[in-house]
Amino acid sequence: MIMASPPDLTDTVRVLIVDDEPDLRLLMRTMLDLDHRIDIIGEAADGGEALERFAELRPDLVLLDLRMPVMNGLEVAQRILQDHPDQRILLFTAFLDPRLAAEAAALGISGVLGKGDLDALTAEILRLTD
Repeated sequence: MIMASPPDLTDTVRVLIVDDEPDLRLLMRTMLDLDHRIDIIGEAADGGEALERFAELRPDLVLLDLRMPVMNGLEVAQRILQDHPDQRILLFTAFLDPRLAAEAAALGISGVLGKGDLDALTAEILRLTD
């Protein structure tokens, strides 16, 4: 009998989830944990904590909410990208509009996804980190 080899965990995408809603962080973690190619390495509940966790963990991708306490997602992204211009950031927001997408792109944010597209989250993370 031939056994399938286990997934190569060295090729996982290390993700930091940043959202001020604990239930949504749990939902995102639960969904993303279903794919062996994604490793959730940490979470943060506000902009200040996001910067601390980023510096500590250095994820491959930051999954970043727009509206949060302390500082919003655009401010967090700007600070991260200032020192790490190649960092992958996916802005995940309920407040999606064309102006936001343009502003995010101008800052160097890798992608923007509406929270209504939760089913597309895993595929978008993998696309941005391929």
